[in-house]
Amino acid sequence: MTDTQLLTLAFSVIIPVSVMIYSNSRVGDLRTSIDRQLTGLDKQIADLKSHLDKKIDTAFEHMELLLKLHEAEHHKK
Repeated sequence: MTDTQLLTLAFSVIIPVSVMIYSNSRVGDLRTSIDRQLTGLDKQIADLKSHLDKKIDTAFEHMELLLKLHEAEHHKK
């Protein structure tokens, strides 16, 4: 084997292995990024749920007060 053939063989092994290692590290970075975004999204969903629960509770309290007022007015007559 000549030096040129050895270099060609070395490059044909080294370059794909290097690209594969780099790609795997990028996939790991992507997974980390997605996990962070999902964690943030989970927090946003929990915050939204809490906000909606408060709004619904307030609406039910308001409806109960209106119903009591209506009953009080209706039974007066």
